[in-house]
Amino acid sequence: MINNISNAFKNTTGLTNDYYEALVSAAMEPNRLAIKRAKERQDSLKVETAVYTDLDTKMNALYDSLKSLRNGDTSVFDDKIATTSDKAIGTASATSGTANGAYDLVVTNLAKAHRVRSSQQADTKADLGLVGTFTINGVSVSSIATDSLEEIRDAITTAVTAAMEAETLTEEDSFSASIIDGHLVLSAHSTGQDFRLTATDDTGTVLQSLGVLDGGGGWANPLQDGEYASFSLNGVSISRNSNTNISDVADGLTLNLKAAGSATITVAPDSSGATTKINAFISKLNDLTSWLASKTGSKEGDNGTYTRGVLASNMGLRSLRRTVVQTAFATWGDAPSGATYKRLDQMGIELGDQLTVSLADSSKLSDALASNYDEVVDLFDGVMSKVSTLLNPYVDGSDTLVDKMKAAADNSLESQGDKIKRLEISSARREELMRNQIAYQFAAISSYNDQGRYLSTALFSAYG
Repeated sequence: MINNISNAFKNTTGLTNDYYEALVSAAMEPNRLAIKRAKERQDSLKVETAVYTDLDTKMNALYDSLKSLRNGDTSVFDDKIATTSDKAIGTASATSGTANGAYDLVVTNLAKAHRVRSSQQADTKADLGLVGTFTINGVSVSSIATDSLEEIRDAITTAVTAAMEAETLTEEDSFSASIIDGHLVLSAHSTGQDFRLTATDDTGTVLQSLGVLDGGGGWANPLQDGEYASFSLNGVSISRNSNTNISDVADGLTLNLKAAGSATITVAPDSSGATTKINAFISKLNDLTSWLASKTGSKEGDNGTYTRGVLASNMGLRSLRRTVVQTAFATWGDAPSGATYKRLDQMGIELGDQLTVSLADSSKLSDALASNYDEVVDLFDGVMSKVSTLLNPYVDGSDTLVDKMKAAADNSLESQGDKIKRLEISSARREELMRNQIAYQFAAISSYNDQGRYLSTALFSAYG
């Protein structure tokens, strides 16, 4: 290849380096266009693979929203809600196993934790001169003559912590020691008669001397007895150690007692929760259908031209948009004879322009849930089952239709990358060849011009 084009052309008019580059560029234009088109196709394939990821997300979001509207373990229609006429008296929660109805709650008294105190000490830091060992709730504690009331409290706290760590003392049987106005106060952690404190002086009379125990081993200064919570539910008298999380009274019902008094607990299906899940389904359905419309359709621009969506050539996805809505709003063919509801639009769920779904009349849904709850459950199970069947091939399993579409796009993207590499290699080789050919042609022209100038000079000299 001739490297110095200017020297090769010498003084030949028009044969410049710029002209040389322009010829090379013109000769390579078809190759550049081929590479440009290949890269544009590569960019569109990159977008397409990303679009399939979005499709998978939106498909699964809709599919998951259907599960709560179908019969099964995750059905929102199985959820129950318990409301209390007076939350100051108590609250309650219910599960699907709780029978619907009203429960009369009467709280006589709340459970209390056992609490005792010592006699008052004028100086809680002074040596008490008490020597011995004592046991509280099975926890052994020692005292020496130089211990103050504060040090005895700390010794009790340390012993309780050690017993908890060694698992010789349970959380239910645990207790605490504190000093209030010069009194050593012992408090059971758990409420109820079953968790009353027990204490003995083992050696010496430490607890008796402090005024915790009397001479007969009883409590010298009780503050509050450990008491059961006493209440009734639908007239049945009940007592429990705790005021909260009482879950063994009625199937699926958990009570939390707060004060003495009476209230009515009403257990019913969670209509509000069902409405929330129905709205979630509507939202996910609209999200998918509007997304499919933008990706599989064509959009008119300001200049009257149309831009095709990334998936406009995918006829399966184009038809899916309409099919999924038609399936959701079709008449439920398996409805029992005499069923009040056979279509979603009978419950205020309507189909508008551009296949947009909305809960246009929430009062219809509320009325249906209030008056024909079981029929609403059956209708949604029947309709959502059909929509689920339609979506199944796209979302269920390890090799769904979306997986296959994305895999095909990924393979095309990889092949397109290989194609671009081949085009670039071929283009580089062609450019080198064209440069050499044009350079040699220009060098030949330059040589012919030199010969012409030589002959002209020679002729003028001969006939000068």
